[in-house]
Amino acid sequence: MFAALQILFPVFGLMLSGFLCGKRGVLGPTAASELNKFVVWLALPALLFDIMAKSSWSELYLPGFIATFSLTCAAVFALVLACGLLRGRHLADASIDALAASYPNTGYVGFPLCLLVFGSASRTPTTIATILVTCVLFGIGIALTEAGLQVERKPHRLAAKVLMSLLRNPLIVAPILGALFAATKLALPK
Repeated sequence: MFAALQILFPVFGLMLSGFLCGKRGVLGPTAASELNKFVVWLALPALLFDIMAKSSWSELYLPGFIATFSLTCAAVFALVLACGLLRGRHLADASIDALAASYPNTGYVGFPLCLLVFGSASRTPTTIATILVTCVLFGIGIALTEAGLQVERKPHRLAAKVLMSLLRNPLIVAPILGALFAATKLALPK
């Protein structure tokens, strides 16, 4: 029990510190928004690029884990999306709800917790989970949200607008660029 607390305390202590700073206004009224932008636009994309650039396809080939993780996320996403649409929610709102319900938070919390609990052996499955979340789950969620928000109804123009939104998302682009870099067999500079 004590060993588990020692592992969890730093991560959840940092979260509690952030929550208390937010409640007291220590970092200003826009701190949460700005920190989230930093993570989404810089920190997490850099981590995903780095991991993918240093990974080989053979390391990332875990078909059982990939299937289980993917099917579970997809089932929760589809169920929440369907329930939202059946309740009369707009496609964009139902997509956000489905994304929130199926999002396992591998990028923000998964890496530090898994490294603390399981050590470096957790790097590959956590990387796979994060890639699936950022490239596939976010991609589907963003595509459905964008499709729901667009006033354009011509299928080819709607698809082009949604595709452009996906190509501007750093959480989708960074791991893809990292994988392309890994394919060059070049080493990342120190």
